[in-house]
Amino acid sequence: MNSTDKNPMPPHTLLYADAEIPDIRAFLAAVHTAADHLGPQTHIICINADKVAGSLHVKTALSHACRAWFADKNPVARSFEMEVLLWVAASRQTSEAAGFGAQNGAMALWVLVVGAEKRPEDEIARLPGMTLHASPPLSAEEMNAGKRARLMQDFSVTEEELSTVGNERLPELIAERVALSAVYR
Repeated sequence: MNSTDKNPMPPHTLLYADAEIPDIRAFLAAVHTAADHLGPQTHIICINADKVAGSLHVKTALSHACRAWFADKNPVARSFEMEVLLWVAASRQTSEAAGFGAQNGAMALWVLVVGAEKRPEDEIARLPGMTLHASPPLSAEEMNAGKRARLMQDFSVTEEELSTVGNERLPELIAERVALSAVYR
């Protein structure tokens, strides 16, 4: 990674999985162990798919987190994983950002693996309660009315804005909110 690069993006893989998590502490311990197996500079971030507007949202947050963590060296969080979640949430509050991560119960997850020295799929598939998809299903990028309403509320997107650009562009509006959160840092 070039230290003069304004937006250093380490190697990363974005996966999609279904998870059944009965004990979040045990699950997160397994995630940390998996990251260690993938290399000393590996980070695994599990993001609740129901709380984000698809892969564009996740990739935009990753880009900003990498800039804050690696290039600008002015992160808000103490860990890279939480820095990514802060950007996903477009927030400075770790208590708010934590809600965008994995939780107890059944959920779909975007699994972001950053800096792995080898292919992460096998390691992620071994995480307790995880069912890894070969590729994200079409539903990973789709939004029902309930999810659309939650995202609009969480990211302060108005009906007027959405009607101006069209429902299909909600992920772009949320990616814009993520980018604009840099102003509040």
